[in-house]
Amino acid sequence: MTVLSARAAAKENPEGLALIAADGSRWTWRELAAEVERVPSGAGVGNRSRGRVRIVEATPSPGTVFRIMAAIEHRVPFAPLDPRSPPAEIRARRTLLARGSDAMAILFTSGSTGRPRGVELSRAAFLASAKASAGRLAWRDGDRWLCVLPLAHVGGLSILTRCLAARHTIVLADRFDAEAVADLIEREEVTLASLVPTMLARLLHLEERDSRSFRFASLRAVLVGGAAAPEALWGEAIDRGLPVLETWGMTETCSQVATALPGGDPRAPVPLDGWEVRSRGGRLEVRGGALFSGYLEADGSRRPVDEEGWFRTGDTGRINADGSITVLGRADEVILSGGENVEPAEVERFLESLPGIGRAVVVGIPDPEWGETVAAALESLPGGGEAFPDSDLDRRIRAGLAPWQRPRTIVWMERFPETASGKVDRAEVRARLLAGLTSRRIKS
Repeated sequence: MTVLSARAAAKENPEGLALIAADGSRWTWRELAAEVERVPSGAGVGNRSRGRVRIVEATPSPGTVFRIMAAIEHRVPFAPLDPRSPPAEIRARRTLLARGSDAMAILFTSGSTGRPRGVELSRAAFLASAKASAGRLAWRDGDRWLCVLPLAHVGGLSILTRCLAARHTIVLADRFDAEAVADLIEREEVTLASLVPTMLARLLHLEERDSRSFRFASLRAVLVGGAAAPEALWGEAIDRGLPVLETWGMTETCSQVATALPGGDPRAPVPLDGWEVRSRGGRLEVRGGALFSGYLEADGSRRPVDEEGWFRTGDTGRINADGSITVLGRADEVILSGGENVEPAEVERFLESLPGIGRAVVVGIPDPEWGETVAAALESLPGGGEAFPDSDLDRRIRAGLAPWQRPRTIVWMERFPETASGKVDRAEVRARLLAGLTSRRIKS
């Protein structure tokens, strides 16, 4: 039986390569286990009756990997916190952790309320998630998984636990810099990678202006998730032979729920073994062994699942005839304009299909007559500007979108603001739209 243990990995595969750092430093599983044993125990915070929680400052460094694996080894609940977070947010999370937990890991999400809450994930959930991921991607000898996602987020942390469970190699980037990451992939012959769309776009743009040959030849699977990727980005990645696979998951599901089948349609994520997905009233619901144990919140811990074990996610979507999933967007981002529901993702996909538009973010802004109206922020393709006159854009929007879907306000931005994990910061985009930066109106 697979166990999450560096000590067990060292016994089974002592000379196997466990970790490669950005500077080329290397640790075998035997050496990594020795580093794990040298990590101080630490007192932790929280209620002893529920379990003290070890707080780990989650910098992208080998030391963080050792501290996380030490907590896993010694069965100490841990919470990785991103030091780049605002001080007030870190204080709020530490206060919440003082309640204690008996989970393996506590990861944070703001949810729809904006208040921090800890997602409690058990050891069994991480093992179930690792098994499901392995079932879809099928580990191969010599596989190396690039970890460039933050270790305080489930996407980054799960790379560690998958590789630990399978005794395979983690390749740890110390930051996301397209040039440095491309060099790391090429130099260390990375075979697996998990990226958000922004990272993928910058890597592809880098290759466009690079005179050297394609540097990603070693990759056999690139999971793309965390946010909707523009149609043009998917097209470019596929046209250039990059083995991209759309994936869908969240913190509450311990990362992946559905991933496209290797060799199949890269845009058609299919539920992994051990997961069930259904759509009820347009909202996606999931059930499976990797589901979280509960939320750690200021007013108590709770597990919002129904009596049959179904968790109602925050995403809207549908189940297709072939069993794949189409994720339409976040339920709390649906725009209600004049009694009509507008899915931002549908409008974004249309706008991104127009020449010259690289990315689009669509949000609702308050309106005294309609309740909300649709607003769009547009980002030009690299090196571009507006590719056609405003009148042409207006015409295309009128031809392609229903009246209630059409943006009344459009803002061109040189570059979208991003979160620490590399996703588009939709809240900041909305704030800029509300501020009316260089805005113009489109007639209804």
